[in-house]
Amino acid sequence: MPDMAHVGNRWSRHRRAEGGHAAEVAGETAAPAMDEASERAKQGGRVGRSGWRGAHNAHASQPAGKSLETWEVPCEEVRNSDATLQLRSGIQMPRFGLGTWQSQRGGECKRAVAEALRAGYRLIDTAQAYGNELDVGQALREARLHRNEVFVVTKLNSREHGGSHAAAALKTSLSRLQLDYVDLFLIHSPRGGFLLETWDSLIELRNAGRELPEVNQIELHCFWQQRETESLCNELGIALMAYSPLARGSLFGATPLAQLAQEKACSEAALCIRWAFQKGFIVIPKSVNPQRILANIAALRGPGLTPREMQAMEQLDQGFCACPAARAMQTPWEEVASKAPVRKGKGKGKVKGKGGKGKGQAEASEHFASWAETFS
Repeated sequence: MPDMAHVGNRWSRHRRAEGGHAAEVAGETAAPAMDEASERAKQGGRVGRSGWRGAHNAHASQPAGKSLETWEVPCEEVRNSDATLQLRSGIQMPRFGLGTWQSQRGGECKRAVAEALRAGYRLIDTAQAYGNELDVGQALREARLHRNEVFVVTKLNSREHGGSHAAAALKTSLSRLQLDYVDLFLIHSPRGGFLLETWDSLIELRNAGRELPEVNQIELHCFWQQRETESLCNELGIALMAYSPLARGSLFGATPLAQLAQEKACSEAALCIRWAFQKGFIVIPKSVNPQRILANIAALRGPGLTPREMQAMEQLDQGFCACPAARAMQTPWEEVASKAPVRKGKGKGKVKGKGGKGKGQAEASEHFASWAETFS
């Protein structure tokens, strides 16, 4: 069993080999595709292919010296095999999509999603906490695309963690989105005490037994490259999904990236997107501006970054966290480990220790590792 134990959504933890302490890494690990009808999970492939139900941050700007028309990417090119990633279950997930955080309901979000779909985006990321699932659903319905052409991601609100809340919350999301299923359901800002319980609830929704997560969504960009998490996710076959891939533009103009953008006659945002894409990540820049939505997807077209340029961008890593919530999501190892069930004979029990440093933490980590082995 590797040192990395992925056990919930929007959360990951790495135990340091030298000391056994948790290296706190904010993240969002996702369960595979969810559907309210368990029979569909047995049909193979993506569940529930019945079709549609009933029938602000900094963003990439237009590259210098390039017209928007020149950089526009045809839908067919965006959806080719190079733009998808095969998950453990065999499902093909688009590697580029639209984030909708802070996209206001009541028109702004709906227009942004509609514009993105017209531009060729086939991955839309929303959440119950964003308050815009209804707008996303309306835009999807009006786009008149076949259901299996669009990969829809939503997230379980932190208030709904634990017990049977997940199932009811999923039904609410499906109703708002006007969908029969979502392709990916994440646990949003997990709370340590409910993490494992909530994860088990998601597994029950799939009615497919225990298995490792398929996607880990974290803040990820060239200024915070999270190499430990990347390495261990690669080892476990877990895809990495990068939110805030532009670091909200907070460092634009203040690093060597600006010089590289000038040399390549493009924007710093375009370089950030291209770097993340060439690293193999799923990338979801957020925008409500039609020109930026087009420019973001245009960054995928044309010659990519050379090995020298990729290496130069590797040197930009400084552990810069653009989203304060990413730090807030970090959960102490022992808080989660102390809740991990362990096998006692043929049954399972729970650790009741307080965790903490020394013996308590060591015992909690041991029990947690035992629980995590059931996923491997």
